[in-house]
Amino acid sequence: LSSLPSTAKEAQSLYGGGVDILMNNGGVSTRSMARNSNFDVDKFVTNVNYLSYVALTKALLPSWENDPDKREHIIINTSSVAGKIGAPVRTAYSGAKFAIMGWFDAFRIEQVLLGYPIHVLNVALGSTQTNVARNSITTSPDETFGSTDTNIESGLDPNFAVERILAAAYAKQDELWIAPKKEMLLMYLNQYIPETSKKILIKAVAKTFAVEKKDNVEGEGRDNEL
Repeated sequence: LSSLPSTAKEAQSLYGGGVDILMNNGGVSTRSMARNSNFDVDKFVTNVNYLSYVALTKALLPSWENDPDKREHIIINTSSVAGKIGAPVRTAYSGAKFAIMGWFDAFRIEQVLLGYPIHVLNVALGSTQTNVARNSITTSPDETFGSTDTNIESGLDPNFAVERILAAAYAKQDELWIAPKKEMLLMYLNQYIPETSKKILIKAVAKTFAVEKKDNVEGEGRDNEL
């Protein structure tokens, strides 16, 4: 995080006219229940997924606010469906993605009140065909999940997602939901019938929970035998 302000300055000097668009797209996911992952996971994910966005924004903000030409500037933040719905087994990831939404929603209003032409687009992105699952961390920042899952494999084409995001930024939308159909339906249910979406989530992760619970019980039994 400490290196990001100097990185922002390098970008500004590289482009003589300064930086007009900031795309905050850094991210690492998790694949472990909160009880099984150590606190370093929460700190690591929060730094990468949330605080890096804030650090880069604050590094660029003075030059944007003092721009003599009063040009419009755009911030695009890649959040997640998990930033709109609490996602089990992705607890730290979900928390950081919620933080993005909250911080930048408040920041957007502040800029309007101050009269600066800075537009903020928050993107609730669903499963996309990337290595996000494979590179997810589990019980510690050094342990990776190492495999993908069916939701990612059948997820959005990254090129399609980029086109939609750029179109939304051009249209000056505040928020964009873009996800496969089932995930979009879940977001709408969560907004209007939250109890129903909770039941669906519980059912979806019940099998994973049962496996983890069994492993924990067996492990405790082995420890007792020793």
